[in-house]
Amino acid sequence: MSKLISIGELLIDFSSVGTGPLKDISQFVKNAGGAPANVCVQAAKLGQRAIYLTQVGADGFGEFLRDALHKEGVDTSYIKMNRKYDTSLAFVSFQENGEREFSFYRKNAADLYFTPKDFAAVEFFAGDIFEFGSVALKTKEAKETHLALLHRAMQKNVIVCFDPNVRLNLWEDANELKQVIWEYLQYTDIVKVSEDELKFLTDCEHIEQAVTKLWNAHLKLVIVTKGEQGATLYLKNQKCFSHLGFPVQAVDTTGAGDSFFGGFISELLRNNFKKDELLNLNYEDILSFACKCGAFTTTGYGAIPAMGNKKQVESVGK
Repeated sequence: MSKLISIGELLIDFSSVGTGPLKDISQFVKNAGGAPANVCVQAAKLGQRAIYLTQVGADGFGEFLRDALHKEGVDTSYIKMNRKYDTSLAFVSFQENGEREFSFYRKNAADLYFTPKDFAAVEFFAGDIFEFGSVALKTKEAKETHLALLHRAMQKNVIVCFDPNVRLNLWEDANELKQVIWEYLQYTDIVKVSEDELKFLTDCEHIEQAVTKLWNAHLKLVIVTKGEQGATLYLKNQKCFSHLGFPVQAVDTTGAGDSFFGGFISELLRNNFKKDELLNLNYEDILSFACKCGAFTTTGYGAIPAMGNKKQVESVGK
């Protein structure tokens, strides 16, 4: 059975109880988070085999995170516990206008210091999908680990998926983040970006013009997410698919993009599509299903707790 292998940050999201500025919030709810981890969980909830690669602190928070992913069906055998580093934390408050305010605690985070040796036993096979983001790409160790896994994945003809997940408040220099994203795009078959992220990367206001700037020797698909307005998928052969999204009563958009991507990847795995088929597929149903996943997640609070299984996701729009 083909599988998803994701790598990246694993952190605790402390989400505000009530709305207002972070400085005024006195109560928080604890949930597991981290974009690649969310993608991995969504795929697992949809019945796919999913493995997560990361490192957490050898503490109660780290144990909570490992157990949280295990309970959702993710293979956690490659989540390392390290006494030298801390478990990543993030505090999130919700504003009256729906915006979110973040404060991250990950300067000495364990998920920045895993090494290639930590995941030497991970096996890739044709038909697998390897997915990653940019948040963990801040240190020499993490970059070397990602590159080692990317090269191994590419040798096995694995589909590589990248969600840049731009978090400017985690980087001292926005240009450094942009440079890192462009560096790792060259190893990517499928990239998912929001409209704002696309503009940040290309300095183009026009979406179609911005997408053309992303194409390289490996990239085959660019998926541009548009929040409640759905998403558009661009193929390197100039084909294009769009979906307008599904109207739902949204209460929290946290993790909606990750759920979308997890749903998209799960459909590629469910149909056992291979890398050399990517440019010849009809993506209408796949894109619709991914939009359903994202929409469903917004109807509950938190990312992982709000994600649906296949039956729940399929109920969206009915």
